Order: sequence, then structure tokens, then C-alpha cells
Amino acid sequence: MLFDEPTYLIQFGYSGQTLVKRAMEGDYADGVIMSPSDYEYGDTKSLGRDVNRQDGIVLFDPQYYIPRTERPASDTYPYFQDSGGNDFETVVVTNPQNRRELCEKIWEVQNEIDVDAYIAPARFLDTFSDSKLYRWQLLTKTFLKVVEDNDPDSQVFASLPVDGASIKDDEQRTKLLDYITKIDLAGFYVSVQYPRYRRNPLFGMEQVKSYLDLLKNLRYNWYDIILGHSDQIAHLAFGLGINAFASGHYKNTRAFDTDRWIPQDNGGGSAGVYWYYSDPLMEEMQVEQDLQALYSNGFSLDKLRIKNPTSPFEQELFNGEPEDAEWTYKNDSWDHYIWSCHQIAKEYTGLTLDERVDLVKQNLRNAAEVYSDVEEAVGPRENIQSDIYQDWMTAFDLTLSKRDMNVIKRVMP
Repeated sequence: MLFDEPTYLIQFGYSGQTLVKRAMEGDYADGVIMSPSDYEYGDTKSLGRDVNRQDGIVLFDPQYYIPRTERPASDTYPYFQDSGGNDFETVVVTNPQNRRELCEKIWEVQNEIDVDAYIAPARFLDTFSDSKLYRWQLLTKTFLKVVEDNDPDSQVFASLPVDGASIKDDEQRTKLLDYITKIDLAGFYVSVQYPRYRRNPLFGMEQVKSYLDLLKNLRYNWYDIILGHSDQIAHLAFGLGINAFASGHYKNTRAFDTDRWIPQDNGGGSAGVYWYYSDPLMEEMQVEQDLQALYSNGFSLDKLRIKNPTSPFEQELFNGEPEDAEWTYKNDSWDHYIWSCHQIAKEYTGLTLDERVDLVKQNLRNAAEVYSDVEEAVGPRENIQSDIYQDWMTAFDLTLSKRDMNVIKRVMP
């Protein structure tokens, strides 16, 4: 089994190669999910070897979500050269021979990268019509057959790129689950798209509950789950017995967004706006606006820090006034976030499901208390939804019944 314990994978993004190398060398990531949109084929193979030498997990997301999208890096991969961008035609995925050829090329790329498990290609499922689900099933099964013919003992994860509005509908979510759980494979690589105003992190009780319910039902059916394009909501996922999540340095690697495959969309951060991720708060704060205001009002910034161990990238923020720290956007801020994600995974390592559930609830209560102290000191923060803690707690409680826990306990390693 690839994910015996809680695992954090870097979701590779634009200019992420040096960040991945630092994380692997510093032992604050368990591996990486490579991206054809952000790194050329030869470089991806080279970085994959580097991660393998560090005993890290290497996966590759084919990112065939919107095949007609063109990005320069994608064009260096054989399957995009022949069947992506302006060369994409629907026959590529509807005709059996064309579909087989596409899957063979995607398998060859992943095999050359020497991945630890394969991820099947999939087009974005914005709705769950019979025709779209059938085409998803055909493409997934074709890729499974290609892997079976070429590397029969390997694990395959099906891509499940879906829209949050569709899974929020109970009937549509059930329909989706009925389709996808008929396939025999290792698990699912799940990425859910929400409107930009509702994410980083996801808020809204019904949205969170439907998201968790999808994950729970997949785990309930004995599938392994990789939470793709994610963030600190991984706390809740680990409480459902899920063992892997991926997140990255740019905002568009922390939330699934099909706009990412628009050629000019390289990132998702604002130059000159420096952020600090606080896991005790389960939120990010702006350094010059939020942390400085707290410091100036006598707030103990230690409340925002992980203790034992403390982040090796944050010390200068707490040695004086935060606005005076040389907190560089492309180094300390990003490295600290990656380090924090790894700590989330480590926090749940070795715990039983009951212990995980208790820890999730305790972390949520603590985070709500920390934010209450922040509000008391400097008032509400513009980028933090004050209801998120209650939304998450209610959604988590409603998702996991005692019966669910008994089944998931049998599924967990």
C-alpha cells in the first residue's frame, strides 16, 4: 500500500522545482505530484529522479482536464503534442483506437518518469450527465487496461476532477458514486472546483459537508484517496481515515481551478503581499497588515505558531516587528507553508481513527479560540471567514456516523 500513514505531497506549480528540492533535502515533504503544465518533460524526468533518490513518492497528474488548453510546457509531452491544444478532437476520447493510443502515450510518460503509482487521465466533470460519466468511465477503463498490459502489478488512481456545485446536490453526488465505484482500482485522485470567493480554505457548511461526504463514501468503499489541489482542510480528511493530500506554494495549487490551464495564468499570488500560514489558526494572515497589527497591540504571536517543532522558516518574524522581517514571498513564506502541510500529516501519524477524530475536533476548537483572541485584539480579519470553524465542525460531525467509523476502521491500514 502506497499510503500506510498520513502523507503530504507537494502539488507542483509554476517555478516549483527548487522548492521541491529544498523540501525533499530538508525532509519536510513526502513526495510530489508533477505537473505537465508547469515543467517541461525532460525537466520533470530529472526532478522525479531527484525525488526518488530522496526516497520520496513521485506521481504525475496528466492534467487532461481541458484538452484544448495550450501551455508551452505541456507541448513538450508526447500526448499533448499529438492530442492536446488545437490538435484535440473529440474522437480522441470517443474512438476506441484513438483512446487507447492516447492512454498508451500517457502511460509511457509516467513510466519514463518512474512514478510510484499511475494516475489516469480525465476530462473535467462540471456536471454528471450520463454521457459525461460514461466517457469518464471509458477513458479510465482504457487507461487501466493499458497499465494492466504493460505493468500489471502497479497501482492506478483514477482522476476525479469535479465541480463543487454538482457534488453539493445529494442526488447527483449519489449518481456519481454509483458510476465510479464500479471500477476496480487502487483509489482516486480527487480535485473539486469551487468559486474563487469560497476557497483557500473552503467555507460554507453545506459545501464542506458534501465534499467530506464524497471522500467518506469513497473511503467507505475501500479506495485509497489522494486529496488533490488541497489545503488545511486535510485536517478533516485525515479524520475520515484518508491518508494523502497535496498542496503547493501558489493559490492555484491549493484549490482546483480549471483557469489554471489558461496559458497566461502562471500563479495565484500578489507580488509584495506576504502571507504567514498559521496552523493553530488554520488560516493565513498578511504579514504587514495582520501580524504587524497584532504585534502593535501587544498580542502574543506565539499563539499562531506550531510548537515542538517550530518552523525553521519563521524565526525572523518573531524576533521583532513583523513588517521589518525579510520575509521573502518566493522563499520563506512558501517554504514555511510546505513545512506546515507536512506537519499536518505528521500530526495524525500513528493515530487510530478514534484518536484522529478527537484530534480534529480539538484542533478546530483551539483554532476558533485563537481567532476569537485575534478578533478581540484587532477586530475581524478581511481574509478570514469567522464562521469557518463552526462550519467545519458541524460538517465533520454530520458526515461521520458511528457506523461509518466502524467500516473505515476496517479499511485503514
